[in-house]
Amino acid sequence: MTPGSEKQYWRIAKYLFVFILLSAVCHTYDPLKNIRQGDFDIVSMGKYRGTITMLRDGAQYKEIIDGLRSEIEQNRDLLPEITRRHYDVPEILVYKFKFAALDSVMANIILRYFARIYDHPILAGYQIQFVFSIDSGALVNIFTSEVGLE
Repeated sequence: MTPGSEKQYWRIAKYLFVFILLSAVCHTYDPLKNIRQGDFDIVSMGKYRGTITMLRDGAQYKEIIDGLRSEIEQNRDLLPEITRRHYDVPEILVYKFKFAALDSVMANIILRYFARIYDHPILAGYQIQFVFSIDSGALVNIFTSEVGLE
């Protein structure tokens, strides 16, 4: 390799490294991509089973929770579809964020959304629980269930 070509090689390598680094940093995480593409394998009927602690203000996970909520809430139109996969829903569902919880044993953060239904003799509405791994940030499961009147 000549001195000039070696310099050019390192210049190209540097630009390639910067491009790869920027691509990795700028890539946005899309937890609902598979659902948007019609793959609902991650969705289960029922409720999350685990020992959870409510995170009132988000505590040390506030930044993570805010980011996950943002990703979910950019795709609000998909939330009713998640429920409709398992339940015969008689009306339009409008989901609202209710709370975040921590399962420290399983290292999961759970985000709960609720959609109220009106004039039903037994049900108050439907809930969706999004379960994210704290370690990887990946969406590991989604649970949907009916919520009875109390």
